[in-house]
Amino acid sequence: MIRSCALAGLILAAFALSSAASAASQHCIRADIVLWGDGRHDDSAALTAWFQGADAIWAASGEPVGATITGHRFRLTAAVFVPGGTGRRLDAFQFLWPERGEIVSGGSIVAGSDPDKAPIVSGVTISGGDPGEGIPFEAPDAGPPGRDGQTSCGIS
Repeated sequence: MIRSCALAGLILAAFALSSAASAASQHCIRADIVLWGDGRHDDSAALTAWFQGADAIWAASGEPVGATITGHRFRLTAAVFVPGGTGRRLDAFQFLWPERGEIVSGGSIVAGSDPDKAPIVSGVTISGGDPGEGIPFEAPDAGPPGRDGQTSCGIS
C-alpha cells in the first residue's frame, strides 16, 4: 500500500512539474526562410524576404540559397517586391500565378548594390495577368518588421 501511494505521489509530482513547465513563457526562435522553387509550393513571402536581403535555405536540401538563384520555378499567390541595393540576382526563372493565369519568365532581375537605384530587369516576358503587370514602380521604403513580444509561437 505504501509503495502504491509513493508511486502515485511520484506520478502526480511529475505531472505537476510538466504542467508548470508548459505554463512558463515560451522562448521561440525565428523560423528559417525556406524557398521551394519547385513551382508547386507557394514561395511568395519567402521570395520577397530573400529579395529584401534575408538569408534563406532550400526546402529540398536545407542548403543556403545564397545571393543568386538560377533556374527555378516559383508558384506565387501574392506580389513579389524587389528593392534595390540588396545584391540579389535571379536568373532563368519562372514565376507562376496559377489562380490569375499569369506567368513571368526571365531573363534576370538584379537588385544591385545601390539602394537608391532600381533593380535591373532584363529579358523578362509576361503572359496572362492584368495590363500593366510587371512594370516597376516607386514604392516607399519598407520599415522594420514589428514584433509583438506577447504573441505566441507559430505552430504548423
